[in-house]
Amino acid sequence: MKTILVPLSRPEQAAILSTFILPVARGERARVILLHIRRPLFNAAQEEASVDGREEEDDDWLAEAAQRFQNVQVDVEVARREAQSVAGGIRDAVAEFKPDLLALSWRRPGPNERVDEDVTLHDLLMDVPCDLVVWRGNQAAPPPHRVLIPSAGGPNIILGFRFAQDFHQAYGSRIIVMQVAPQHASEEEVRAIQLALEERTRQALAGLALPPEAIDCQVVRADSPEEGILQMATPIHADVVLIGASREGVLHRIRFGEIPEKVAARAQIPVLVIKRPLPRRMTLFRRLWDGIAAITPNLTETEKVEVYRESRRSARTTRDFITMIALSTIIATLGLILNAPAVIIGAMLIAPLMGAIIAMGLGVVQGDARLLRLGIRTTFWGVLTTLGVSFIMESLIPYNDLTPEMIARSEPNLLDLGVALAAGAAGAYALTRKHVSSSLPGVAIAVALIPPLSTTGMALALRSWETALGAGLLFLTNLVGIVAMSSWIFLSMGFQPQYTRRERIRLFSQGWRAILVMILLISIPLAVVTVQQLKQQHIETAMASALREEVVALPHVVLRDWSYQAVDEGYALELEVEAEEPLSHADVAALQEHLADRLGMPVEITLKIIPVIRLQPAYPEGEITGG
Repeated sequence: MKTILVPLSRPEQAAILSTFILPVARGERARVILLHIRRPLFNAAQEEASVDGREEEDDDWLAEAAQRFQNVQVDVEVARREAQSVAGGIRDAVAEFKPDLLALSWRRPGPNERVDEDVTLHDLLMDVPCDLVVWRGNQAAPPPHRVLIPSAGGPNIILGFRFAQDFHQAYGSRIIVMQVAPQHASEEEVRAIQLALEERTRQALAGLALPPEAIDCQVVRADSPEEGILQMATPIHADVVLIGASREGVLHRIRFGEIPEKVAARAQIPVLVIKRPLPRRMTLFRRLWDGIAAITPNLTETEKVEVYRESRRSARTTRDFITMIALSTIIATLGLILNAPAVIIGAMLIAPLMGAIIAMGLGVVQGDARLLRLGIRTTFWGVLTTLGVSFIMESLIPYNDLTPEMIARSEPNLLDLGVALAAGAAGAYALTRKHVSSSLPGVAIAVALIPPLSTTGMALALRSWETALGAGLLFLTNLVGIVAMSSWIFLSMGFQPQYTRRERIRLFSQGWRAILVMILLISIPLAVVTVQQLKQQHIETAMASALREEVVALPHVVLRDWSYQAVDEGYALELEVEAEEPLSHADVAALQEHLADRLGMPVEITLKIIPVIRLQPAYPEGEITGG
C-alpha cells in the first residue's frame, strides 16, 4: 500500500479519520493525500468576495490535519479541487492520484440534521478501483483499543485483519473475531462453529504480525447475523466494528441481507466498512443490473401482496384450469391438423398455463416453497392434460400426416429462447402493473405454450419421435425462459426472500442455480440446431444462386421449382423446368457438372421437363407454329 487518499470537507472529519488512518499509514509506510473538495460559487461578485476567506479558513484546519501525520513521520500532501459534487470530485481524484486506499467518513445525522452528502456516493462505492474504508458514526471516535471483526471470510475481511494489525501496533488493540450461530444451536454445533472460526482466523492471520494472545474468537447465538453482530457492537464489548462490505452483487446482497450496511446504520459504536475493488466483470454486471433496476418501478408492500395473491390464484389446479387447458388443447390440435394459424392463435389466448409458470418464478425469488410447489404441480397437470388430449385426438381423427404448422414447432433454435426470455419479462411486468395487464394475451401469443405441447402429443400418436422431441424441446425452452426472466423482473421490482429465514435463502440460491443450469443445458441442443439451420440456409442460398445462373444459360429453359435432399457425399437435386426445345443428355450432364463446381460438392440432378408449346391465335386453325 503506497498511497492513501483521504477526502475531507469539515474539520471534524480530519480528527475522526486521523484516528484510524494514521496508524494504517504508519504501519503500511504509505503516503497520505488529504483531499479538500469545495463547490464553485457561480455568482461572480460573491465568488470574488468570499474565495479568499474560504481558502484561509480551510488552510487552517487542513494544515492542522496534515501536522498530525507529519508528527509521526508520515509523508502527507494536501490537494484542493473544485467540483459540482463530492462524489464527482472524489471520482476525479481517484483517477488522478490512483491511490491504493480510499478513506471516507459517513457521519450518522442527529435529530434535525441534514444527512451527509457522502450517503449519495453509491456509484462511487460501487466501482472504485482501489481498496475502500468508510467510517460510520455519530461522534468523535476514541482510539480503538477493542476491535470487533465479524468473520465471514473473503478478501474484505483479510484487508480488515491488516488494519487490525496496524491498530494493535499503534494502540495495543485487542482483536475480537466473532461469528453468529443460530439461536437454538446446540452446544455441539456451537463448539463446531468455534473450532471452524479459530481455524479460519489462523489462516487469515498467516503472514501478519498479530500475536495469538491479542486474538479472541467468540461465537454468539442470535436470530440473525445482523442481530448477533449488534449484540456485540456496544461500548461494553468493543470500541469499533471492522466489517467487510457486501460484494455489491444483487444475489449476494439478498443472500446476506446487506448485513454490513444495516450494522453500520444501527451499531452503538463507530463502524469501519471495508471493501476491496470488484473484478471488472462484476462491475459491468452491476452497472447492467442498476440500469435495469433504474427503469423498473419499485412496488409498495401493498402492491407486492396483491401480486403475490394474484400469482397464487393463477397457480391453483382448479376445475376451471383443467377445463380451459383441455379446451385450448382441442382448439390447438384442430388448428395444427387444419394448418390454420388463426385457430392456433385462438388456442394460445385462452390457455391459462402461463400464470402458473410465472408463479414458479415468483416462488423462486421469494424462496417460497409452497408457491413454487403450487406452480410446479399446476404446470405438471396442465402439461399432462395437453399431452393426453392431443394424443387422443390425433389417434381418433383420420389425418395421419405432419402439417407445416407442426413441423414449424419441432425445430427450435436460440431465437426461440430469446422469445421466451422476453415473454417471461413481459408477463411478469404485466402482472405487477395493472394498467398494462391487457398486454398479457399478447404475451401468451408470443410465447406459445400450448401449440408445441399439442404438437408433442400428436407426434407421439403418429410415432414421429424426432418431431415430438423437437416440439418438447421448444416447450421446455419456453418454460425455463419464462421462469428465469420473470424471476429477474420480480427481483428488480423488490421481491426477495426474508434474509432472516434461512430456508428461504437456501431455496432462493438453489432455485437460481437450477435455472442457470437448465438454461445452459437447453442452450446446447438449441445451439446445435441453430448452427445446422444456418448451414442449411447457407447451402440453400448457394444452390438457389447457382441454379438461377446455370439454368438461365440453357437456351429457352425456365426454372419453375426445385428441391433437394442430402445423400451420402453430396446432394440430390430435383428440378422442374419449362423447355421450348428438348434437352440433350449432354446439356443435363453439363448442368450437373457446373452445379457441382459451383457448390464444391457432388451433385445428382433429376430433371422434370415440361414441354412448352406457344399458341398464337392470330393464325387460322391448322397453322399453329411451335417454338
